[in-house]
Amino acid sequence: MRFVTHPLALFSLVFSIASYAETDFLLRGTWALKENTQSFQNFGQNHQRFDGDGLHLSQAIISTQQRLSDDWTLSGVLNTYSDGEERLNFSQLYLKYRPLSASSIKPEVKMGAFYPAISAENTDFGWLSPHFLTNSAINSWIGEELRTGGIELSVRQNGRQVRSNWSWKVLASFFKGNDSTGTLLSWRGFALHDRQSLYNDRVNFLPIPGVIDEDKLNAPAWTEPFREIDNRFGYYFGAHVAYKRSAEMRYYYYDNNADENIVDPDSIYAWHTRFHSLTLRYLPRPELTLFSQFLYGDTLMGESIVDNDFASAYVAASLDLTALGLEGLNAAARIDWYRVSDNDNTMYDPNGSRGYAYTFSVKYDVTSHFSVTTEWQLNSGHQENLRFFQPNKEYTEHLFQVALTAKL
Repeated sequence: MRFVTHPLALFSLVFSIASYAETDFLLRGTWALKENTQSFQNFGQNHQRFDGDGLHLSQAIISTQQRLSDDWTLSGVLNTYSDGEERLNFSQLYLKYRPLSASSIKPEVKMGAFYPAISAENTDFGWLSPHFLTNSAINSWIGEELRTGGIELSVRQNGRQVRSNWSWKVLASFFKGNDSTGTLLSWRGFALHDRQSLYNDRVNFLPIPGVIDEDKLNAPAWTEPFREIDNRFGYYFGAHVAYKRSAEMRYYYYDNNADENIVDPDSIYAWHTRFHSLTLRYLPRPELTLFSQFLYGDTLMGESIVDNDFASAYVAASLDLTALGLEGLNAAARIDWYRVSDNDNTMYDPNGSRGYAYTFSVKYDVTSHFSVTTEWQLNSGHQENLRFFQPNKEYTEHLFQVALTAKL
């Protein structure tokens, strides 16, 4: 089942809402310099989003919140890209119910298409990172394959209201439409980029012989991340705990509850994918932010056709250099580690991969609405299914980017 929209209808809806709503606009052009290898989006071996050197429209976003009443808010994020299969569509569209209450413990309900609040780095509007041009391996994958199409219920307490240093939130969600989650981790491995999959989107990957051959799995070299296949509900639950404004921890458990033995008429398989996520964020000083995330899970497809464990972690720091007299400058660094472990005996479909990445970014705010960011990244690893396409299983990818960002 696909989410059907039309570009003109999208623009009409968003701009009509924007006329009466709190709305943010972002436009980002990126000049990228990389190896001359084809991106996974064009069925290539490279784990980054762009093909070749040159200028790209990396982000064009309209993010809007329309207050319908004191208790109800309608939110939407419309994205445009110069790459990928779907170039214009929503990445999020949902209703939020937050009733006014004198109680210190307050409820909230979200309904629609949205991200679980798993990420410590994607905290800017439109689910962008304020620190980096490219997301971590974890959040690149979440942006590709994970989106809640359902309902989330939560209760929270703000510590200031009860004169406590501690605030907390607990939540749970039921959803549909994430049945193919796990496809990219198994058949492409983790990637690092900032492109979010849109509704109706299709994400391509390397055409592995054991995957696409008719006498083997007979699957396409692409996946539709939000397709509903088995008509079952998935779920997740989580908890947030924060100390003052200086430290926060978030834990989530996710299970798409997919029936791994179901395949749809397009040969798109359902994957039963589960994971734990732990996120930490700490501000030892106002100008310094430290954050980290750990993800561990597994994914199954068919009767032991694919049985993989996966794990990834990163540690990152962001420093506002204004405190050192460098007005408008911010520097950030991140180290990523990731792994997919192949536990099945399907010899023609090797899924194992592992790697690490280093990312360094410097952003200069020219004005409150305009910034320039430079970023360098090294991503290096080992991927078993690359042996079908090159003499060895190793890869090393360098990426240098300069981005001009305008915000309104």
